[in-house]
Amino acid sequence: MSTDLSKFISLVDELEISHELIASGFGTLQEIDAGNDLYHVPHQLMASGLERLMKCYICLVYEGRNGSYPSMRYMKGLSHDLERIVEELCTDFYGGTSRPLIQRELDFIKTDHTLKECVRILSLFGKKGRYYNIDIIAGSQEPPIDPKSEWKALELSIEDSKPFLHNAELLYRDYYPRVHSKLISKIERLVRAIALQFTLGDHADSRGRIIQTSSAFTDFRDLRDEDLGTVDYRRNVPAIGQKDWKWIKRSEKKILNGKWPARKVSRAEFQGEWPFRVDEVIVECQKELLCIVNIKGYAFALNGMASAHLKILSPHSAGLAILGKSIGPFTDMAFGLCGGSDRSEGV
Repeated sequence: MSTDLSKFISLVDELEISHELIASGFGTLQEIDAGNDLYHVPHQLMASGLERLMKCYICLVYEGRNGSYPSMRYMKGLSHDLERIVEELCTDFYGGTSRPLIQRELDFIKTDHTLKECVRILSLFGKKGRYYNIDIIAGSQEPPIDPKSEWKALELSIEDSKPFLHNAELLYRDYYPRVHSKLISKIERLVRAIALQFTLGDHADSRGRIIQTSSAFTDFRDLRDEDLGTVDYRRNVPAIGQKDWKWIKRSEKKILNGKWPARKVSRAEFQGEWPFRVDEVIVECQKELLCIVNIKGYAFALNGMASAHLKILSPHSAGLAILGKSIGPFTDMAFGLCGGSDRSEGV
């Protein structure tokens, strides 16, 4: 195998690794909540994945222009500094700006404050923050950098958590998913902008290397604006049928004509942001306390009481509701079926 071909195969492999790291980073960030604040894992995955993606992209464009890949000295010069790599990418390696879409994405990368903060914190993590605790233990002469504290401050700039602190269920169900959705949407858009460069960047590519590698990030390239922040990247979403949870399928007729009050609701008739991944659900209230949403015949918990008593998952935990979109209105609707007021805060 020629050295050139070996390098190209390694680059393709590295792109696939970067994709896996980024997606896994998003998934582990979506699992962060009041009971799990191990930010080190998503930071490690996202920082490494973004660095690898951007360096691979730079290598491809460099090779298309010069006929050879950049030297080790050049690549080491980029270091783990994501801010510098993004700047290098925007200044010297971003093409196709005659297209309004491509120019719009470049403007976003350069000007969006939240994205800049995400990149800054992940860059700090990559350069110094990975060993924050070890630096403190070893008595580092440089001021230690704590990426977790920086990230939490960024979360609070997105939305204040104080109104949710009295209610663990709302904090878990609404606050964290909504904040993570906003942050992930910004990084997703950066990844999408880079993925678009593989096909629309108008780069010199006489050997077709850039276009050959474009499929590695097709899923990100195909994200529509309305899709940003809505993809569920978690790996621990249970499949229907998994043991330890009660998966009992009922017909629509049996649910609507059963002993408990129930109501069918469609996306078309609902006034507000529709949170489910299906267009129609049936809301149900059992025993005046257990709020349920039925999706394709299976029951999912709208409140903690239903989850605990019936041993059923929430639609968010099952991957059937979009993280960051609230199911609170459907909890209220379920309580309303029993003629009661919204008691979700007391559950």
